[in-house]
Amino acid sequence: MDIMKTIYERRSVRQYTDQQIDKDILGKLLDAAIWAPNGGNRNPWRFIVVTSDTQKKLLLKFTPGVFDMPAAMVVICTESKQKRVSENKRMIHMADAAIAAENIVLAAHSMGIGSCIVVSFADIAIRTILNLPDQLSLNILVTLGYPDESPEPPPRKPITEIAFEDTYGNRWSS
Repeated sequence: MDIMKTIYERRSVRQYTDQQIDKDILGKLLDAAIWAPNGGNRNPWRFIVVTSDTQKKLLLKFTPGVFDMPAAMVVICTESKQKRVSENKRMIHMADAAIAAENIVLAAHSMGIGSCIVVSFADIAIRTILNLPDQLSLNILVTLGYPDESPEPPPRKPITEIAFEDTYGNRWSS
């Protein structure tokens, strides 16, 4: 699939069919995630793949606005909560996690799998459910499944309203 077509067509899907995602496909999504660029090639992220019904039901209780998830990938960082890590590095780690999540959702879409990036969750509850050690940072949850809906594209502002050339205020012209 053409990458620009994938970017234009991907949507946040919140309703899924009951069809489970094959473990080989989940492995391909993990492979897409680890090929994401990351600061200093430190690979600070780790991924928890959630497929058990028990774990999914528990996660759903603490992720407002999420009502279904045939599978989920939770992106965590191994370095962000360490005391020696500067605020700048924490921001880099969050960017690294976000880029990995974007790779997951784009790869998922190219395989006919819907997804939704979620950052609204009860941190302490999710940490407990996933048995996440205190020193690891919980960054992003990505729900995954075969879509049971086809959301319309949300409106976007024209490029001329949000992009500038050389200096802020000098509107982009095509």
